[in-house]
Amino acid sequence: MANITTIAKSLGISPSTVSRALQKPQMVSAKTRHLVLHAAKEQGYLNKLAKDSYSLQTPSSLIGILVADLTNSFSNMIVKTVQDFAYSKNYSVVVGCTYEQNALETQLLKQWDCLNLKGIVVMPSQGFAVTYKSFDSGIPLVTVDRALTDLSCDSVVVNNKGGMEQILDHLTALGHKKIVVLSGSRKVYTFSERADAAQNYSDDIEVIDINAVEFDELYMGAFEQTSILLMRHGGNRPTAIVGANNAITAGILYALNLKGIKVPDVISVVAYGDSKWGRFYPTPVTSLRQPVEEMGTIAARLLFERINGKTGDFEHICLEPMLLTRASTDEVMI
Repeated sequence: MANITTIAKSLGISPSTVSRALQKPQMVSAKTRHLVLHAAKEQGYLNKLAKDSYSLQTPSSLIGILVADLTNSFSNMIVKTVQDFAYSKNYSVVVGCTYEQNALETQLLKQWDCLNLKGIVVMPSQGFAVTYKSFDSGIPLVTVDRALTDLSCDSVVVNNKGGMEQILDHLTALGHKKIVVLSGSRKVYTFSERADAAQNYSDDIEVIDINAVEFDELYMGAFEQTSILLMRHGGNRPTAIVGANNAITAGILYALNLKGIKVPDVISVVAYGDSKWGRFYPTPVTSLRQPVEEMGTIAARLLFERINGKTGDFEHICLEPMLLTRASTDEVMI
């Protein structure tokens, strides 16, 4: 492990010179200070020094929350519920947003290394397991909304397959035979599960992937794909469109509204996810409600159990979503 002596040896100078360069820089030349700082950084000594300093000044009462997209109400609610639970235990939180980018996850974990976190709740990207293992931090970890088979930790997810089947059961029961599901990138765990469930439901279900993950990109991608679908004629035009999340559903509705297509008279719409705006849209949107608050609370509970010393098998909890039928599929929920 790097220390003042190893840094001094690598530079061919005395340990006391290294110490002065780090603690009293005015007592050494600019060239020497630069060499010492560069070597200390390369050997990981600066990270250790920062972490040790933070530990001396701050009690270990901090957890991290990594979510995919803070412009998404789902992610916001996960943060809120985990934070509320942490506050009840006299802990504080630090929040990071990754936009499904593994490089950002890596950067944030590096930056957080000096914070002496007691645990992390994460909405992981596809490559998170490899990134996390490379840090070898050993701190408790709970994944939320996504399960990673190559990472040993507690997890809490929603039954994405069952949720999509609820939506398609509802639409087929209403007589829809031409159903299109607009999904996001298959690299995202939730989109992959929802799209696969739709494709496996029936050969008649058409699934279109929007290869984006951020809210604005999904929104505009859904708008464009819906506009293309509306150019179809006769029996080729869908009678129902399912948005695999709220951003996609918003894009669908924007395109339909712009073209003057009445919902549900011409095309029915269902959202995977129950947003507040969807409930108060001029034609309230049939939505699949995910138990997001329960997910966040359970994830926080699982994390604090590990922080407090719980050992043994990891828990993998799968919660059930619930379909709320509203006017966008011509059935109004009382």
